[in-house]
Order: sequence, then structure tokens, then C-alpha cells
Amino acid sequence: MISELFWVSFRHYLRRVSRDPFGLLIFVVLPVALVYVLSLVYTQNATEQIYVEGYNMASTYIAIGMMLMFQLNGGIYLLNFLNYDLMKPMKWRLKASPCPTYTLVFAGITACLIFTVLQGLVVVACTALFLDAYWGNLWIAAVVIVLISLISQMLNMILFLYIRNLNTAEYISWFLSWSMAVLGGLMFALPNNSFFNFMKQYGTPFSLAQSAIRESGFLGASVINMWICLAALMGITAILAVTVVKLGRARLT
Repeated sequence: MISELFWVSFRHYLRRVSRDPFGLLIFVVLPVALVYVLSLVYTQNATEQIYVEGYNMASTYIAIGMMLMFQLNGGIYLLNFLNYDLMKPMKWRLKASPCPTYTLVFAGITACLIFTVLQGLVVVACTALFLDAYWGNLWIAAVVIVLISLISQMLNMILFLYIRNLNTAEYISWFLSWSMAVLGGLMFALPNNSFFNFMKQYGTPFSLAQSAIRESGFLGASVINMWICLAALMGITAILAVTVVKLGRARLT
């Protein structure tokens, strides 16, 4: 019975998220367009070699950062669904349904995760095919996309459970993702000291994901660092998942 309710809810959420044209524009078209424009701007003023082994290094560094930043914001989908279904008038109809709240939430997380992962893979494909971006080992890149998407879902779930105000939760979510991107060196060059070097390589989920992708190919210097970054991302995901379960039991029952 529970499994049937899960699949019904999952298909419901997947239809909802796939019918949003603005989501496709924001999470697929916009990052690819930004990579294209910023790469043109950078290459016009660059003095070093742009192409290495047939790959555009400007597009590569910008594409990795942009894809990860937008993936970190993919949890906004879930945030809006939870707000509408559990905080708006819809919640009374849902409470009267035979579907437990935790089944509904898990279905929403799964649907949003699959959709945002697919969006990330499309960004990877578009930038690789049309902008000559290098993504290292594509299997590692795919694993990183799944992990960073999971982290985004969990973070937004925690924000929803703690704050219960959509606008405030969205602002905090955007602030966190942009802050991680800044500390990862996406926006501008960071000071060359031990603190910022650590933050750029390992200090945030964004930095860990960025380092894992780079270390999986010729951009990196150590495969061991790649596995360390992946293990750290898995650990962060597990901690956030446990936090979500505990908060959910306390606040959604």
C-alpha cells in the first residue's frame, strides 16, 4: 500500500516539476548562456593559452562552477512544493488523504532530485558539445551531480522545517549557494592564503564538488584528492539526511 502511494505521489510531483517552463529556462538555458557569454569576455582579455588538448579552459572552469551553483539551487523546486502542499489550504486535503505525510515528502524529494540531476546532465552535455568544456571523468561528474543535488534537496528541506516561511527560506537558500560559489572562487579571484585556499578546495560542498570533477581528469594532480572530496560529499549528504529525518519526525507528524 505504501509503495503504491509513493509511486502515485512520485508521478504527481514529476509531472508538476516537468511542466514548469521557467525552471528549464533558469536551470538549463541560463547557465549555458552565462558560460558562453563569460567565456567570450574572458578569452578576449586572456594572455595565457585558452585551448589545452582541444578543450576550452575558460569554458571549462566557468561551466563547472555555473553548473554546480545552479544545482545547489535545485532544491527551490522542493521548497515551493512543500510550502504549497503542507502550508497552504492544500494541506487539509492532504491530511484527509490515505497518503502519510512522510511518503508525500519522500516522493517529492525523489522527483525533484531526478529532475534536477537530469538538468545538470543536460548542462554538462551542452557545454561539452558546443562550448568545448572539459568535464574529466563523466561518471565522476554524474556522481557529483547526484550528490550535490541531494545536498540541495536536504538543505532546502531543513530550511523549510525550521523556518516555515517560503520567502525567507528561498532568500537563505540563494544566499548559501552564492556564498559557496564565492568561496569556491567562481565570482572572483580569492586572496592567496591558507584559509581561502582551503575554502576553495575543500571548505564547502561547492568546493568539494568542483575539486572532485577537476581531479578526475588532467586538470587535477591527485586521484586520491578526488576520492577524498567524494567521500566528504557523501558524509555531508548522510548528515543532512539524518537531520531531515529527525526534524521531519518532530515537525511533520
